[in-house]
Amino acid sequence: MPVGFLIGVGGGLASALLFYSAARGSPTLSTLLLLLTPLPSLLAGLGWGWMPAAAGAVAGAVAMALAAYPAFAVGYFLALGLPATIASYLAYLSRPHAQDPTKVEWYPPGRLLAGVALYGGALPVLVLPLIGGSYEGLRAPMAELFRQLSARAPELGLRTLSEQQIEALAELVVAALPGAMAAYWLGIFSLNLYLAGRIARASGRLGRDWPYLPGLAYPPGFPLVLAGALAAVFAPGVLGVAGVSFSGALLLAYLIAGLALVHYIARGRARWVLWLVYALLLLFEPYTAVALVLGGLLEPVLGLRRRFGLSPPPQT
Repeated sequence: MPVGFLIGVGGGLASALLFYSAARGSPTLSTLLLLLTPLPSLLAGLGWGWMPAAAGAVAGAVAMALAAYPAFAVGYFLALGLPATIASYLAYLSRPHAQDPTKVEWYPPGRLLAGVALYGGALPVLVLPLIGGSYEGLRAPMAELFRQLSARAPELGLRTLSEQQIEALAELVVAALPGAMAAYWLGIFSLNLYLAGRIARASGRLGRDWPYLPGLAYPPGFPLVLAGALAAVFAPGVLGVAGVSFSGALLLAYLIAGLALVHYIARGRARWVLWLVYALLLLFEPYTAVALVLGGLLEPVLGLRRRFGLSPPPQT
């Protein structure tokens, strides 16, 4: 077996082990492990190609099926193995440059992230069969959790919740859960995709040019997808679940686009501008996040990069 495939299988098994440990560990440990689960598979994919990543996805799924049970294997394959393979494949798509055929034009990072965001939006729908076909089954356990928290509220000097408030809160959380899952997955996967690319580049294994991330731009029809998702939020059944999940993923994607816009505008200027934006994001998260999402949405229409930014550096 070629070395690349061995590395891909090793990366897939490492990701599967992290995924299994995150699913079975304590909440704190699970959160830490979830942040790293895609990294080995993405390292294999960006460093050695999408076929080793695919081999790792299959190997990880088989290992999960043998070590745990088939539902874990399917969950791993859908949440990690398959998207790592797709992202690795898209990252290496290329064509001759239109102006200079001797140069290569790589798949744009905006289209790559758009594809990852769309997959993240689809993921909560894809896993529906694994949770009984509906998120409504989670309402009773969620309400019980809130009852337990409410019972301990007086110890912290807080008021207890009425049964009606508990039921309403559980209903709200379950309704928003697909969107939160999609956004959380997209955030973790995008971060690991960036880290894997950086590591592959530093080790000399990245087989393409490093993209100019501050110039991140989504396909022209991407806002229409977000509009359709928002319109479907209040639809019944699976369509409503899809609307919530795609809305969560695409809104986070536009927040990332807003951050890229800030990096573009701040390039060549004082570094405190970036630190200020990140500080505001931490301190006033809802308001700063909304501003970044609006910036990402409006940039193609208003040309904010052209108005406020400097000329982009040459690609390397």
